[in-house]
Amino acid sequence: MQASLDSLCTLGIAALLAGLSVTAFSHTDAGDTSKGWANGTYQRGYEDRFETSVPAHESAVALWSAAKWVFFRQPATGAVSGNGGWLFTAEEFTEPDTPRDLKTELARVTDTLAADGITLVPVIIPDKARIHAHRLKRGRSEGFETRYDAALATIRAAELIEIDLRKALRFEGSFMRTDTHWSPEGAQSAAAAIAKPLENTTLPEAQVTTIAKGAAPFDGDLLPFVATGRYRDRVGPSAELINTFETTVTSSGGLFGAADTPVALIGTSYSAKAEFHFEGFLKQALQADVLNLSRVGQGPFKPMDVFLEERSNLSSLPSIVVWEIPERYLTSRRKLP
Repeated sequence: MQASLDSLCTLGIAALLAGLSVTAFSHTDAGDTSKGWANGTYQRGYEDRFETSVPAHESAVALWSAAKWVFFRQPATGAVSGNGGWLFTAEEFTEPDTPRDLKTELARVTDTLAADGITLVPVIIPDKARIHAHRLKRGRSEGFETRYDAALATIRAAELIEIDLRKALRFEGSFMRTDTHWSPEGAQSAAAAIAKPLENTTLPEAQVTTIAKGAAPFDGDLLPFVATGRYRDRVGPSAELINTFETTVTSSGGLFGAADTPVALIGTSYSAKAEFHFEGFLKQALQADVLNLSRVGQGPFKPMDVFLEERSNLSSLPSIVVWEIPERYLTSRRKLP
């Protein structure tokens, strides 16, 4: 019965879409050879006309998005659809706009931190499209496929701690289905992998406790690229849940002790967004307090630039800096010899 209702709903959307499309179609440049199908101008003009000239604009846009999703599984520009309703950011399929050379950045940051006695631990987060490649409808170019190994080789050559997160994240559900980022479970597994090579490092002891708080509804950051609106319950993408956690830290400094924070975490929204709880899991894995200086929407390099410029303002410096760098911010192009 439910399948029949969904089918009727889909047919209804298609019929209504066809009716509303007449207005948009009649105002396009379909007869102009300079603006035809071959160069994509007609389609873009049609979509623009549809979204701006059809009555009930918001509903029409949702209807248009719903139809594209139902019939073609096609999100808006900026996202890539995979099998099973999975979504990926298009940034994992394109070169970064302003890439920085990893070798140069590591040398610069390492030298600056070493002058203060700070150890740098760079952590490259593999692309969601790499870890869940089986969800993709098409493969990526060779440059993207070899990018992660190239980054690890650069870290190894710089004689820094090398952490390969691919094995830690290679399980179903390590990333959110409708979001760019890892899931809390993926973040937890990554934190354990990061702590492993640091287990013989002496850090100020702390009592760290993490407890599960239950599941909550979650709307991923890629859903705006499939803006099905009021039709989402019928056509998708389907709803998603995220497990939530809470971490508490009791320092060994005691009531009057001025316990220092031994680890600083610098990175992107993977670390900054509370819903993924990476900061808490890293504290748990290290059994130490962590100062989170990550920022949303600024990439991995700017937060590090800010830290290097403003570290003198801290009451005490950390002994370890974990630098979280998503793979997609690195270039896949090989340098000429």
